[in-house]
Amino acid sequence: MKADDLDSHLSEIESFLASELSKMRSGRATTSLVDDIMVVAYDGADPLPVKELGMVSADDPLSITITPWDKSILEKIETAIRKSGRGFNPVNDGQAIRVPVPPMTEETRRQRVKEISALVEQSKIKVRTIRQDVIKSVEEMEDTGTISEDDMFSQKKQIEEAVSQTNQKLEKMGKDKEAELMRL
Repeated sequence: MKADDLDSHLSEIESFLASELSKMRSGRATTSLVDDIMVVAYDGADPLPVKELGMVSADDPLSITITPWDKSILEKIETAIRKSGRGFNPVNDGQAIRVPVPPMTEETRRQRVKEISALVEQSKIKVRTIRQDVIKSVEEMEDTGTISEDDMFSQKKQIEEAVSQTNQKLEKMGKDKEAELMRL
């Protein structure tokens, strides 16, 4: 891996963590809780995410409403949500699907905080791995004479700064999600 690729890889890790944290239930209804649930809407077709099958909205803090464009797939969406493993119990009223999001218990909140910490740590491990690969690449460039020793030390310093900034961003993302989770 080259030093030029470092920023894009670090951005990917930040995006991954942001995506995973947005999917994590915090006691408040958000569309991201169901947007990516895959539904086999039509026989012989590829599964589609809920957000492509209808309008998804969080009308209030405790429920999500899915209004499909094709009413014939209401039951399939309901079944996919039920089987998603996210603990939702959708209600089909014939026109739309309502997904109640029950308030979280203190025990559940604490479990989510642990999951957040694990996600942040997993992301930081990926950052460390990338850091090692890039530093190794820079050292090899110096060994082969492609860059000078001064350039190697300069690039290593830039790498360390980028990694440090990314780790701080990851920590902040985790702390912000924990604060959101605990204040509700």
